[in-house]
Amino acid sequence: MRPGEIVLEHASRAFEVRADPGRTLKELVLGRNRGGPAPVQALRDVSLHVAPGETVGIVGRNGAGKTSTLRVLAQIVPLDSGRCEVGGRVVAQLELGAGFGRSFTGRENVFLNAALHGLEKPEVEAKLDDILDFAGLDEFADLPVATYSQGMYLRLGFAIAAHLDPDVLLVDEVLAVGDEAFQRKCEERIAEQIAGGATLVLVSHDAGVIERTCERVVVLDHGAVVFDGPAADGIAFYREEALV
Repeated sequence: MRPGEIVLEHASRAFEVRADPGRTLKELVLGRNRGGPAPVQALRDVSLHVAPGETVGIVGRNGAGKTSTLRVLAQIVPLDSGRCEVGGRVVAQLELGAGFGRSFTGRENVFLNAALHGLEKPEVEAKLDDILDFAGLDEFADLPVATYSQGMYLRLGFAIAAHLDPDVLLVDEVLAVGDEAFQRKCEERIAEQIAGGATLVLVSHDAGVIERTCERVVVLDHGAVVFDGPAADGIAFYREEALV
């Protein structure tokens, strides 16, 4: 696999829905069991090839399989069947701040999260000031993140992920972080990474962000690919088919 290349072939994944069956006294006495709900098919035979440096937006209704696709690409969730391969360093901006130690300071969490992505301490030290400045948290760097507001917490998560120099960048609805000025900074930073050759796979309900950022759109519906082509055509298909 070339750095930045993505291959999904006939990828399928289902999830069990766990719920309390709420058995009645009659069912307990007679030994009957209503059983649980059927598994949810998040991905259905999805095939997708993304070339190094390509920018791809994934759109679809809630539950269409968008986030499941990113989690598979990030190797967070295994496939039930099919093939998934991603070349090079992958940075997934799925849940900003996931893995933060809340009793650790912002500065300590920068080192912790960067180390989880394979960066050595000297590499992190070289990026530290830029990360804190990007997040606007210079004066709060030595406070525990448990004292941060939700906005501060999310800004630090994005700032760390945005300075990791990925071959593949997976982004899920995180461009709505912070105020409008910070959102512009996020888009500009992603544009810089794309200009540097990074492959982007972006999930967003904001069609404007998709059209500004991506050259190609994949539309998912009930876990299956129903469109794969130029961004403008993909957004039009998405709207015309009432998949919004």
